[in-house]
Amino acid sequence: MASVFNLEIYSTGGCFYKGVCEHLVFESVDGSRGVMAGHEPVICALKRGEIRFLADGEWQKVAVTEGFVEIMPDYVRLFADTAVKAEKVEEYRAERERARAQERQRQKLANKQYIHSHLSLKRAMGKSKK
Repeated sequence: MASVFNLEIYSTGGCFYKGVCEHLVFESVDGSRGVMAGHEPVICALKRGEIRFLADGEWQKVAVTEGFVEIMPDYVRLFADTAVKAEKVEEYRAERERARAQERQRQKLANKQYIHSHLSLKRAMGKSKK
């Protein structure tokens, strides 16, 4: 069995993944990094993109946003604003776009209601002056 280390991935939603890992690959602000068990201690900034890690003989892919990574010889902790399984990225993007569209609709409705109320008030004030 290959040497392993503990990998923990956290996002603002909480713990995304916690388990043993043989290899981790991610993009930092300094370029691509690979991590294996026994790596020297490092803390580095994480870039938005895809991370890959080998766990139980299978490569896993996770899309992440900015954050940072704490690397120690026997564990790695990765902290990102957002972490989503790579195959769920399109679904996640569609959900976020739907939420943004709903918010724009609410804002348009609020603006229309404001304009309508404002005009009604002006009309009422105009009638009371006569």
